[in-house]
Amino acid sequence: MKSRNPSDDILGQIGLFFRRSQALFQLIKPADDALERPAYILLGMIDTDGPVRLTALAALAQLNLSTISRQVAALEAAGMVERDADPADGRASLVRVSEQGHAVLEHNRGRWRGEISAMLSDWSETERAEFARLFTQLNEAMAARCAVEDK
Repeated sequence: MKSRNPSDDILGQIGLFFRRSQALFQLIKPADDALERPAYILLGMIDTDGPVRLTALAALAQLNLSTISRQVAALEAAGMVERDADPADGRASLVRVSEQGHAVLEHNRGRWRGEISAMLSDWSETERAEFARLFTQLNEAMAARCAVEDK
């Protein structure tokens, strides 16, 4: 059997994580919920970084402006976000999460917290803290790499 290096193992686990997180999203998503996973991700970004202009959101999400515009319009139609005039430039608008959007996010974050807690229930506090530290370190390295690639 060919020996694998840690980078191959990590790459394989990242691929599994993406596929399994999508499956978990479908498992815990309420049946009457019309929002798809990309919409939740975008809503979470607006919650974290908003109020935000669409151009800034497109850069943050690394998507083109037309894609972001369509997705935000769908979130707005669903009552998840609202637009306000940008005080720095009245011609532009800022997008922020609505009260309904906050309620949906908090509900779903609670479901995710519960799932993660259940999956890690047999991990020690030290293991959970170390995993959180290493996962954060990986995400920060990815962000730094993407920033270099964007230039």
